[in-house]
Amino acid sequence: MMNKPRLIQLVKIGQKHMGWDDDTYRAWLEKYTGKRSAKDCSEMDLSMLADLLRDMGALDKHGYASPAIPGGSGPDRPTQAQWRTALGLSKKLGMSGAVNDPALKTFCQRVAKVDNPRFLNRDGMHALISGLTAWHESRKKQSSKGLSAKPCC
Repeated sequence: MMNKPRLIQLVKIGQKHMGWDDDTYRAWLEKYTGKRSAKDCSEMDLSMLADLLRDMGALDKHGYASPAIPGGSGPDRPTQAQWRTALGLSKKLGMSGAVNDPALKTFCQRVAKVDNPRFLNRDGMHALISGLTAWHESRKKQSSKGLSAKPCC
């Protein structure tokens, strides 16, 4: 097992690569460990957090990852603007805003009928953006009526 300072460093690198602000990071930390500070976590907690970040694509085997948006330049591939829109909407819905987010992957399977967001074509991306937009609008309606909207994750 790595030492505690190195594990904290990995978690902080993951936070940066996910693009989380401090409030988002602390809420995520509390969700998985019950603590709001990495310094208060045990080595086992920190190791589990690093594994979660790896699963989400924020860390590769060396502890660094590029937050690149999948793509390709084929005529039927989603554009970078479509990716930014979809990932921005997913973040507004309480997901991490990362391509490899498990909640986004599950939602993508449901709406676009593909196993992973990286397999989306433009039609699939359109279906994903439409679904995320409808979900976001539904949340806004619920909150305006005074109903508590449940987080997606």
